[in-house]
Amino acid sequence: MVFVDGENLVARYQDMIRDGFIPRDDMFHDRDVTVWHPSFTQLAQFHEILRVTYYTYVVGDDDRVRAIQEAIRKLTFVKHRALPLPDSVTPCVFKKDSRSRKAKGVDIQICVDVLSHVYRHNVDAVLLLSGDGDYEPLIDEVLRNGVQVFLSAFSKGLHPRLRDKVDALYELDGTTWQARPETPP
Repeated sequence: MVFVDGENLVARYQDMIRDGFIPRDDMFHDRDVTVWHPSFTQLAQFHEILRVTYYTYVVGDDDRVRAIQEAIRKLTFVKHRALPLPDSVTPCVFKKDSRSRKAKGVDIQICVDVLSHVYRHNVDAVLLLSGDGDYEPLIDEVLRNGVQVFLSAFSKGLHPRLRDKVDALYELDGTTWQARPETPP
């Protein structure tokens, strides 16, 4: 299964745009809420992906929450072409009071969901899309239970200790940006 920390990905993506990175034309981005490209799951494409769940926050009324849920349901992911399973993304959208208030609901729900599936032996591998170092204890626990952990994240904001914790790491930069900012000589 794939677990996407949308809040983390959006923050890093928007940081990189401010730094001068130019996104590909086919990126899906809803400011402060969602960023996606079907290739984000390519690290797990040779596994049978049962579900991709996208966790995020939205500021707004119930209609805005429903609109974001519907937009996420329309997103697709790269899967093994021989598998008949659906390729739509499952939304897990939390309502937040204001943009400025930091919330932990996404992180906590991801931890609960990952551990629930691991302890029930529903998965043999987990792909986590986030560079947040707060997930280090979660990764340790999943690995202790004999489950492979793959990580995909943007290079900016990727916690350095996560690189050596996981079975495989894929930086999303290569499939996200059509141009990087010029570096001065």
